[in-house]
Amino acid sequence: MLSQSLFPSISFIIIGLIVMIRLMHYAKFYAPSYLFWIGTIIAILGSVSLFQPLSFLFIINRDIALVVLIVGVIICLASLLYPVKLTHSKTDNQKIDVLIPAFAFNEYHEVMINAPVEKVMQVMKITGVKDIPVAHFLMKIRGIADENVDMSDRAASNSSNSETISTPDFNFYNVSPDEWLAVMILKSSFISNDKHTPAPPKISTLEQFCSFNNPHYVKVAINFRFVPSTNNATLLSTETRVNGITPKDSRIFGRYWRIIYPGSAIIRRVWLNTIKKRSESN
Repeated sequence: MLSQSLFPSISFIIIGLIVMIRLMHYAKFYAPSYLFWIGTIIAILGSVSLFQPLSFLFIINRDIALVVLIVGVIICLASLLYPVKLTHSKTDNQKIDVLIPAFAFNEYHEVMINAPVEKVMQVMKITGVKDIPVAHFLMKIRGIADENVDMSDRAASNSSNSETISTPDFNFYNVSPDEWLAVMILKSSFISNDKHTPAPPKISTLEQFCSFNNPHYVKVAINFRFVPSTNNATLLSTETRVNGITPKDSRIFGRYWRIIYPGSAIIRRVWLNTIKKRSESN
């Protein structure tokens, strides 16, 4: 009888662990973000149990449900308010190391592709995130792909010119034979449409990006590297680095980053996997 009553609880925990382990394949473990979403799930379970106690999760009455809800909210707030730590780059052989040598937030992904660098670059030029259904869906959730939102008031990226390589999503500077780089300046309060802070300036050169140091903004650099490997293969990697102009800007932007990080990481992984599939076809 005891085993039968525990079966739903054990099943729920196992399923949750499987989902988390699978998510880590796409989104490397980043404690503040994972804790935020764990807290959110706990808060939702507590909220539901206020109306219908989920006894199979040992929430047998509304008093326990209230405690569960409060614990979930505390975990969420703690994750969002957790201090931002500055990380220094462990590499010095990339242009991104020069632009943002120290950063508050970053993510890195890579994939090995059985195709030469030239083909991978050609596929990259025509593969847009918005053309990938799963990635586009995630961007819709984030609000970035919403055609009704004027993003120019919140973000400015480098503009197209003779020195850039245009893709469906970004204009990349071809900074070396194996590295493409895109830069952006965002309002630190990116999640809100703050009218008190002027729109970020358009970026026409990397020098302009480096020299911009006005408070209330964060700098973002995104690179793609195409490293030749054995048997005519290519190691394709991408890294995103974000740092606020001031520590306060990093703290403010961090609340947004910790919420969207898993979705952002999944978008990057799906993007790389799509490039891999298309590069290896034919």
